[in-house]
Amino acid sequence: MPLKSELWTFVLKILLGALLAASAVDLACSAVYMTDLDLFSQHFYYIYGFVDIVTVVLYYIIVVVYLIWIFRVHKDLNRLFLQYPRTPGGALACMIIPFYSLYGLPSTYQFIGSYYQRTPALRKDGQWIQGLSVPLVIFVFASNIVNRFVGKADEVSGSLLFASSLVSFVAYVIFLTLCILVSRGLYAIQVRADDTQLEPLTEQIIVNPEPPISLKS
Repeated sequence: MPLKSELWTFVLKILLGALLAASAVDLACSAVYMTDLDLFSQHFYYIYGFVDIVTVVLYYIIVVVYLIWIFRVHKDLNRLFLQYPRTPGGALACMIIPFYSLYGLPSTYQFIGSYYQRTPALRKDGQWIQGLSVPLVIFVFASNIVNRFVGKADEVSGSLLFASSLVSFVAYVIFLTLCILVSRGLYAIQVRADDTQLEPLTEQIIVNPEPPISLKS
């Protein structure tokens, strides 16, 4: 049975990869802005403006895709793990309810990592997922704060702009890493579940083979 999150995982990985690439260019432009304003104005200003627009568009598309993805992921988790503690609707609420998301976002990945560690082959991935859950909420929270300062500043300093770009870049790296780890774990568990279902059928065929068909003339 295919994973319900499979298609959305594919889309999210592509979008996050594109956002990460745009964020890397943004970070490089911010570094130039911080170190040499004249060089930035002459050669990087228009590039930075274009990348900034692309980043904003990608960000809002990814927000929608991510919410669909996390909902679908929890449909798979509830099917593959008996009594999984968080429903798809509950996971969605953890992402979108203000203030509650400060707990909901990291706890969502804490649960996923904890359940992955019950499978020996996924223990390392589960540990990584749990370990990244706290830095994720820290960098997301820090990114929101720094971006507010950037938006309210009459004249943005080079160090503030660079800090904003750096924090956002790290947050996107963590999101992409978690997406890869979660999807890889789901696929491995799904394959294992399919193999387990096939084993009894295979044994039955071996023990009770069909009688040979004979043609009588």
